[in-house]
Amino acid sequence: MRRLVGLLALGGVALLVQGTLAIFAPGFWLPDLVFLYAVGLAIAVGGAEALVLAAALGYAADLFSGALLGQHALLLVLACGATRIASLQLHLARSVPRVAFVAGLTVLYVLGHAALARLFVGAAGLDWSFARQLAIQTGLNALLAPLVVAGVARVSGWLAPDDEGFRRGLAVELRSRGL
Repeated sequence: MRRLVGLLALGGVALLVQGTLAIFAPGFWLPDLVFLYAVGLAIAVGGAEALVLAAALGYAADLFSGALLGQHALLLVLACGATRIASLQLHLARSVPRVAFVAGLTVLYVLGHAALARLFVGAAGLDWSFARQLAIQTGLNALLAPLVVAGVARVSGWLAPDDEGFRRGLAVELRSRGL
């Protein structure tokens, strides 16, 4: 439980940093820290715990950003699930495959946001400025992905030992038979 709460708090910090930095610069000039955190959770933590954390952070992002309720939550859960599935086939613990995967997933993630906005709100179509912004966002996310994933893995490791202490096996002493 301690690990879950700690990782949720760290995700909240990523959400607040992302929102604070968005005040000073346009969103496409910043890496998407919450998206990268969800990818890091899928690689470092995995399983249902990563999906629950991604959904909670996505829902919080929906509330803070004023987006459609469930938009970020849906896309973060899909990104987390896709990362978990891809990590079974690709070796995403290494930097080069992770950077390439995050670049591709960023494109799908941003296009998913654009498609949902167009479907439900009737937002404008895609143009060259959107493609330029997408390229900038993809490059920033790909460059920062190794750092974020390493940070998530380190924090998860710090929080896990106390939580999983009950899973340790019993120590069995082997005695030799003497004659």
